[in-house]
This record gives sequence, C-alpha cells and structure tokens, in this order.
Amino acid sequence: MYELIITEKPNASKRIAEALAEGKAIKENIRGVPYYKVTHKGKDLVIGCAVGHLFGLAEKNKKPGFKYPIFDIEWTPSFEISKQADFSKKYYNALKKLAKDADSFTVACDYDVEGEVIGLNVVRFICNRNEARRMKFSTLTKPDIIKAYDNAQSHLDWGQAEAGETRHFLDYFYGINLSRALTSAIKTAGMFKILSAGRVQAPALKIVVDREKEIGIQASAVLADRA
Repeated sequence: MYELIITEKPNASKRIAEALAEGKAIKENIRGVPYYKVTHKGKDLVIGCAVGHLFGLAEKNKKPGFKYPIFDIEWTPSFEISKQADFSKKYYNALKKLAKDADSFTVACDYDVEGEVIGLNVVRFICNRNEARRMKFSTLTKPDIIKAYDNAQSHLDWGQAEAGETRHFLDYFYGINLSRALTSAIKTAGMFKILSAGRVQAPALKIVVDREKEIGIQASAVLADRA
C-alpha cells in the first residue's frame, strides 16, 4: 500500500517526485502514462498525473435531438463527451489502476480554482473517495514542494472546489442553453449555422459592440465639425 499523490500535468508529477524522493525517483508507466515511485521520510509514495480536466459536464440520460433548456447534467469522463478528448482516456485508466492499491490520497494539482476541480473529480470519480489531503504550493521548486507536502492540510479546499463547480455549472446552463436557442432560432428562419453565447462571451461582445457604436458616433461628430 502507498499514498497516491495526484498532479494536474505529467511535468508536475516529475518535479514533485524528484523533490520528495530520498534518493532517486523510480519512473514507470502504464500504457505510456508516466508515474513515479519514491520514498519520503520512510513513507512509500506514488505520484500519478492527470492531463488537465479528465471530466466535463454532460447531459444526463441524453435523448436524440437538439433540445433546450437542459438543467439535468452530471460530471462525465471527457473522453465520453468529445472525440477530441480521447487522449485523456489513458490518463484516466492509469490513475484508476494506481488508486486501487493506494490507502491514502493527496491532491497536488495547481492551487487555483480549476486545479481544485480537477483534483476533486479525480478523488470522487476515480479514487472513489469524498476527501483527500491537499498540498498548497506556488512554485515547483524543491523547498516549496517539500514544505507543501509536509504541511498539507487534511482536506480539500472546499471553498475553491465549490466555486469552481459553480462556475462550470453556470457556464453550461447559460452557454449551452443560449447557444442551442440561438441556433434553433436561426434554423427556424431557414438557415443553419452554429451560433454560440457564453457567460463571458456574450457580455464581452456587448461591451465591444457598444464601444464600436460610441467610436462611430464620435467619428461622425468630428466629420460634421469639419464639414
């Protein structure tokens, strides 16, 4: 048995393994996905990696057709949502295999909102746990990593985790539903074109349009003064 440390990216797992190892980190792989075995203060550690988000939000019990609004959604492995995320399946499977023989878990993803969501989903859906230790570090230097591990908090940063989940859910509720509504509307008018709107995209576009109108009015005023 060992402690499984979960990182956000392959490079981070390498750096953390090198920092925590007493001696040389042992590099192994599962179907091309690297992981590391080290001993730190007499404890066996395995450092495995995700590759960014391994899960995304998708419609539950999806039915044929382009329907909206959709509010019944759940976290789903990314490779089941999009063919472009097929590469993530081997990382999912590698962590699943490493988690089977682990007796404790530590999240060492980036210490930000997205990193917290990535780690949370790995812990919940791959490790089948509700909680894990959390390393906090701002750089991947050896002193920072050792300090982060030795002083890891006993639980995830639930404030960041819940904030991150909320953002993802709002992005889906707002973006997917409005995009489907716009696309359906233009289709009804006899055209077919994918239109998109988003929680950030739509307000940003409104600001740009308002600014362009303002510039146009100012330019017209200048030309009128010169006439």
